[in-house]
Formats: sequence, structure tokens, C-alpha cells
Amino acid sequence: MRNSFTIRDNGTVQTIDYTIVRSKRRSIGFEVRAGGRITVRIPMRASLNTVKEIVEEKKDWLYEMYLKQKEKTDTLSLREAERSDPRTAYLEKKYRQAAKRYIYERVEYYIELIGGHYSSIRIGDQKTRWGSCSSNGTLSFSWRLMLAPPRVLDYVVIHEICHLTYMNHSKDFWDLVSAYDPDYKEHRKWLKENGDSLILS
Repeated sequence: MRNSFTIRDNGTVQTIDYTIVRSKRRSIGFEVRAGGRITVRIPMRASLNTVKEIVEEKKDWLYEMYLKQKEKTDTLSLREAERSDPRTAYLEKKYRQAAKRYIYERVEYYIELIGGHYSSIRIGDQKTRWGSCSSNGTLSFSWRLMLAPPRVLDYVVIHEICHLTYMNHSKDFWDLVSAYDPDYKEHRKWLKENGDSLILS
């Protein structure tokens, strides 16, 4: 049985699907598998309304697990690439390692200026969503930003740090972004026009 919950991340509403499976068990259990597939196992006579209420209570945790499994899928994709093109895979591995160091440094630099508190930093392989900020303060970035101009990478870092203060795209949010990146519109436009070219070839 397919169901979904919604969660606000990076100022946008995300809809996450999950599957309900009834079984001979006494309690409700959650399983998040590779690719972010979520299964909720429930007792045979459990009320669907009760299940939805519990999922709503657990949705922040479920979303975090969902993101982790999606990241694991990216890692598996890298291993597939190693078998097909070892040179590209080697370069990607190096860029990922460099991104962990460099993006962390940029986050620390701008946190001192802008303020806010983050819980962790994740480096993934998003090809269209260059950064995100979860409700619990997890900052996520694509390693492919290392292929972009430094000021464009900084714009994404500033953007996500500002979400630690404003979890939306209100005027106050953009005013804060503009205070630390006056050319943010130009950098955002660059990503829209050139994001597809941030690949290793």
C-alpha cells in the first residue's frame, strides 16, 4: 500500500513515498533500503490513521535515513563506474575527497560571518540540487561544485547557511544571502545554465 509524507527541506516541500506492509507483528517497524525505499511494517489490525500519525512523528528521522540511503546508492554508482572507466572513477574519488575538505573550510568561514549552527556536513552526487539544509541542521552539498567557479561554490554554501536562519525563500532570506553574496543572482543563473556541464569527461 503506497503512502507518502511531506517535509520542508531547503525551502521546498519534498514528498517522500513509503510502502505499508501488514504482517503478524505486534509493533510498527520501519525499514529504509538502498535508493531510499521506505517500508513501514504494521500489525494486521493496526489503524491506518494511527500509522500515519506515527510516520508524521518520525518523518524527520525517516527523511534523514532516506538521504543516507540515497547517498549509499551514489557510492554504488561510483563502484559501477570504476568497473567501466577506472580513470573517471579515480578522478571522482579525488574530487569527493577534496570537496570534503574544501567545502568544510568554506562552511566554517561563512558560519563565522553569518552565524547559525549546523549538525553535520554531507557530500553527495546531486546533479541538479547542489545543496540542501535539513530541518535538523544537516548541510548537504554535491561534490560536483568543485568543478564550478569558486564564487559559485561559495554562493551555494552561503545559500544553505542562510537556511539555518530562514528555512524558506522569503525576502528576509534573500536579503541575508545578498549581504554576503551581492552577485548571488549571477551565480544562481550560472548554475542553471552550466550545471549540466559539471561532469568528468
